[in-house]
Amino acid sequence: MDRLTSHAELLSRSGGDPWVRWVLPDPLQGEVWVHDGVALVQRLGDRPGFWVAPLRTVTAAQVRSALLRLRDGGHLERLGARAVSVPQEHAEVAHDVLDLGDGGDWDWMWTASQPRVDARESDVIPLDDRRDAAELEEFTRAHNPRVWTQIGTGRVHHWVGVRGPDGHLVAVGGAEREATGVPHLAGIVTATEHRGAGWATVVSAALTRWALAGHGVCTLGMFSDNAAARTVYARLGFRTARAWHSRRLA
Repeated sequence: MDRLTSHAELLSRSGGDPWVRWVLPDPLQGEVWVHDGVALVQRLGDRPGFWVAPLRTVTAAQVRSALLRLRDGGHLERLGARAVSVPQEHAEVAHDVLDLGDGGDWDWMWTASQPRVDARESDVIPLDDRRDAAELEEFTRAHNPRVWTQIGTGRVHHWVGVRGPDGHLVAVGGAEREATGVPHLAGIVTATEHRGAGWATVVSAALTRWALAGHGVCTLGMFSDNAAARTVYARLGFRTARAWHSRRLA
């Protein structure tokens, strides 16, 4: 395997891949190895592990070879890896090579295009991660059984929402930061009784417009089986750059 320390070289080898450009910081953090067209990128933070990221179109045999190098080279143990994310199309190979447990399938998406303006964006108001934490937590847990967003910790640095005539929340959404500083949408939730009215699109559009104004790009992650969310984000101009199969190391 080749050890890479240059973000510019990794970006060049990937053909300008948007995930490499906007998720991985420059200078690179942690270790990055490349084997036969597959980058093995150390993931730091609260879910330490590796991204297994092809830099071009590769075969299952090439992904298998890279995973074997990762496993048999002792890198997982040496770096305290607890999880891996592999392309969904190579999930079977990953389970064959590694002892994997639970996890999820999700899409990493991005856009640099302005969404269509919805007049209801004027109803979007700012919320605060700490001041409104209890309300955000209660609302999110009540209307999203797969809540993943951390509320009240400062991780979400920009919240917005919409309130109905009674003052109760109708929809909320926030933005975290990628390691590069680029805004990453999170916690988009619509009240069950208000679904189908397009409020998720309104909140997401407002957040996307805010992100583009400051950074020129906006990213997000969504569960791959969420067809409704996929429709919303596609309408707003988001495209999938990486479809991940993320699993814990058993």
